[in-house]
Amino acid sequence: MGKPQPALAPYRDEDPDAVSLHTTPDDYSYDDVAESAGLLPPSYADSQGPSSAAEHGPFTHVAPTQGRSDHSGHVTLKMGKPQVPETQTQSNPRYDTDPVALEQAVRSLAQEAPYPLVYIMGTHKETVKRGDKKETKDITDFRIVIDLRHYLSPRELDLRTVENGEKTYRGSILKCRAPGHKQEIEVGDVGPGLKEWCHRYCASPRMLRIFRLRRVVTGFDEDYLKKRLEGLIRSTNYRGHISVTFPVENKNVDIYTTNRINQWRLTTWICWVFYLTFLWIFTWPALFFATKRYHVVIADWPWSRSDGRGNKVYTSISEEQWFEKWHVGIRRLVLDRFQCEASEEVLAGVIARPEDPPMPGTIRTGHEGVDTTVNLLTQGFQVARALSNGDLGRGRGVQGGWGYDT
Repeated sequence: MGKPQPALAPYRDEDPDAVSLHTTPDDYSYDDVAESAGLLPPSYADSQGPSSAAEHGPFTHVAPTQGRSDHSGHVTLKMGKPQVPETQTQSNPRYDTDPVALEQAVRSLAQEAPYPLVYIMGTHKETVKRGDKKETKDITDFRIVIDLRHYLSPRELDLRTVENGEKTYRGSILKCRAPGHKQEIEVGDVGPGLKEWCHRYCASPRMLRIFRLRRVVTGFDEDYLKKRLEGLIRSTNYRGHISVTFPVENKNVDIYTTNRINQWRLTTWICWVFYLTFLWIFTWPALFFATKRYHVVIADWPWSRSDGRGNKVYTSISEEQWFEKWHVGIRRLVLDRFQCEASEEVLAGVIARPEDPPMPGTIRTGHEGVDTTVNLLTQGFQVARALSNGDLGRGRGVQGGWGYDT
């Protein structure tokens, strides 16, 4: 679901506004970078997303997905936050040894914007008696997912490489800075450019390598929007637990070298065999120490930029303008207990309704006297339930509202 995206224009070297790169010195040697250190084993996650570099030859592996999650189904939570597919994976024999083809592929993939999302969830805990035991389960009251991708402009894209003082994977096992650098920022010291990194990657004799492109949304004020949305939801008398997060789908592209081992590690059923037989205990350490990683290229997709005087210049719309445009629709979807991705067409349709839906737990018959009587009885039942559960002193059930823990 979500609003269809227009096709992005291909990269052109003659377009100075399309990308900017660090200059590449001519005197670098193309030997493989010395190993440093790392923390996590290589990812076994299924790859996500379409490819835009098919013109360079047939892929050995391309993820069999359409690049987006189906947010109408089950959601995976980690530390209370919803998880979305963050990494696309692909491989092509040309990228293993041809730095020109690899550079063209990276530039092309950088032109595909990530999917920044606004993920709004409301949950509460419900305790029920089963015989002599009490069982508590989590109830999802609403789950609204909104895609912000079409607010990102390809004209504002900034393709860059990491600085020498930045800790990252530089053809290494662990994150490290460039040799001879011990600080985050060193004035006047320009790091290798994209062309140089592509040459280093292709010149490496290591069989297992991963070249990552990171797509980063910059200049977006998550704290401001989170507070506004939380206040909006509380205005519906919601008493449950609110979670407003901003995950980004397809923010990474991992290009794997073409060989049987990498094919296996990207095949779902093979991964499950290793999980279920506990062979991963032996394979993960082996793959970890055998794989060189290059996390050195970043595509910045700005939501806003600084004008150099401390002011923000927005590429399309500000966070405040976005909230004012859609807050009525979001409020009504919360009251509707909506659980899916909401496109702007859906939000516009909801805003076009003549009035808000009734608060969950209340009755609206169209007759004012009947509605008042029924709702008073409902509040009475809530007070009685609060007394029986010992929650009266904490105000549950007495204040009214909906979505509170029981």
